[in-house]
This record gives sequence, structure tokens and C-alpha cells, in this order.
Amino acid sequence: MGMEDDLKGLREAIDQVDLDLLKLFNRRMELAREVGRVKASNGLELFVPGREEVIIKRLLEINSGPMNEASLRAIYREIFAASRLLQYVLQVSYLGPEWTYSHLAALSLFGHSAHYIPCSTLEDVFDALLKGKVHVAVAPVENSLQGGVGHTMDLLYEKDVRVVSECYIEIANCLASHLESTRAVKHLYAHPQAMEQCRRWVYENLHDVAWYECTSTAQAAQLAQKDAAGGAICNLYAAHHYGLRILAERIEDHAGNTTRFFALANHLNPSTGNDKTSTLFAVSDEPGALHTALEAFARSGVNMTRIESRPNRLFPWQYLFYADVEGHHDDHEVRAALQALKGRVTFLKILGSYVKNDPTRPIRLEKEKIRQAVSAAGA
Repeated sequence: MGMEDDLKGLREAIDQVDLDLLKLFNRRMELAREVGRVKASNGLELFVPGREEVIIKRLLEINSGPMNEASLRAIYREIFAASRLLQYVLQVSYLGPEWTYSHLAALSLFGHSAHYIPCSTLEDVFDALLKGKVHVAVAPVENSLQGGVGHTMDLLYEKDVRVVSECYIEIANCLASHLESTRAVKHLYAHPQAMEQCRRWVYENLHDVAWYECTSTAQAAQLAQKDAAGGAICNLYAAHHYGLRILAERIEDHAGNTTRFFALANHLNPSTGNDKTSTLFAVSDEPGALHTALEAFARSGVNMTRIESRPNRLFPWQYLFYADVEGHHDDHEVRAALQALKGRVTFLKILGSYVKNDPTRPIRLEKEKIRQAVSAAGA
């Protein structure tokens, strides 16, 4: 009886906490709805991702556990999504179809209450934002092993969009198929980047298999589902969605493979005190031009965290430089550096300032439930 009494007492305590939480959640929703009313009546931006990240950072600083960071972020991602739903339905475009890494990044940023619109090309992802069909667009911009995503970098130059947030997603590829063994796979469907990330494993295990290029890892799973001899390089979510069994997990050649995603909108964020600023610029074709440009950051004491060059596809044999620096574009040091940079380059575009995230601590998508579901689907 002692154990049953203890368990009963604990459950009653949990029930009371749930009641308290319900009251507090509803109070929070009432306040969120009032915030939406004030924003709407004053013509303010409804979507301010920087504010959400400030809340998360503050809670993480005072969180004493046992709840870990990943759990806290997951819970508040859905709280934010529910709060936004009382004000408006957030519309998000991404490179589809469903269950691509772009889709998973969008879900990680904005929760399950947003309305997600898959697009067949990155141009369509950007244009959905520019044409007012969505509030925000999500696009991959950089991979830890392969560098910048060239197509996204081109569009950041060509399109009038602003970066409002970032996230890092761990890339975990698997071989999925409705077949029962790797040896039975004769046709391999994969996105070129996924194929490159798994090239050594594929050579060692599927060296005589025909490869068919796909537009996404989700399309690879979709095509493998329809092929009696097909397999796909994809993520566990795509495999589950298309009813495929997992023949091999973590087949990427290098551990820690991470992709960085940008959330794009048509406004600039206010400063949060924990920001990063992305810029792109071009320099004249003369000796020391790039050194002179970068000196603007050094003299202002601004730390540059990334720089990468990219051919300008609108002007052959000219190059654009993409640079990330610590701080917000309105911070005194950053503002001074950008003003100095403007006088030393032939073109400058401030892509946006946003709350910085740690690339060494990417979002590791929860897998156990998905693995169980996939096994059940394959049984």
C-alpha cells in the first residue's frame, strides 16, 4: 500500500500542476492576443522572430533543470506557434516536398501550427515571400562540409529579402527501401548533395547500383517507394512518410554534418544583444581591394565569423563576397564598420541581423519515435 499511496500522491501533484499550467497557458494566450491587437492597430510587424529567441535565451539562462535545452525549446516552439495562431496563421514557404530537411528546419523554427507551403524550386520559395503569399521563407544557405549553397547565395543577392533568423540542423542520412536488404537494391535515388555526403559508403556498399538524381531527399524516398528495385538516401522522417524500411542508418561519410538554414522575411530585426549580421559586397578589380574592404571590420573591432566568395551570375568574371559578423547592424561598432565598408566597395547589401545560434550545437531531430514507426511500417 505504501508504494501505491506514494504513486497516487505524485499523480495528484502532477494533476494539480497541470491545472496550474492550463490557467497560466490561457493567461499567456490572452496576453498574446492582446499583443496582436496592439500590433495590428498600430501597423506593426506581426512576425518578430527576434523576440521569441530573446524569450528562449532568458529562460535558458535561469533554467535549473531537470528539463534540458532541447526540451525547453521544443515546448516553447509550440507555445509560440499557438500564440501566433491567435493573432494570425503564419505562412511559411520551403523547398519541398514534405519531409525534406528544409521542411524539418521550418518545423524546428516555427512549430506545427504554422501553415507550410512546399515549393518545387528555390526561386519559388523566394518568390512566394516577395509576392506576399507567405510571411516567411526558409532556405538552406551553408553546409559544414560543402560550404555555401550556391543557388541560395545567388538569390540572396538578386532578391529583395532579409534574413530574420537562422538554425542549424544535423544531417543524418539513411538508406531506405521497401526491399529487405541492401543487396537487393538496384536503383538508388538521391539528391546530389546527399550523394556527395555519402559517396564513400555508397561506393563500398552499392558500387554497382545505378544512381538517379533527385531534387530533394523526400523526392528520393517518393521515387524509391514506386520502384520495385529502388532505394533512397533520405532522412528517417521521409522514410516513415513513404512507408520505407531502414536498411542502413547514419551512412554519411563524416559525423557532425550540419546544414545552416535562413528564415527570410521583408523586414529588419531590432537588436537583441546577441546578434549576428550577414552582408554581401563586391570590390573593384585591383590589388589589395579585398584587404582594404575587410580592414573596415578590423579597425572597428568587429569579429568576422564567415566569409565566402561566389561568382556573380549576372556579371561574368565578377565575384561577390558573403560575410557574417558578430553584432547587430545598429550596434555602434558594427554601424561604423559598415559605413567604412560602404566607402571601400562597389556594392554592399545588408542581408539582416538576427539572433545568433551556435553551429556546434545543431538541432538533432528526435529519432526514437520515428524509428519505431518506420519499423512498424516495414513489418
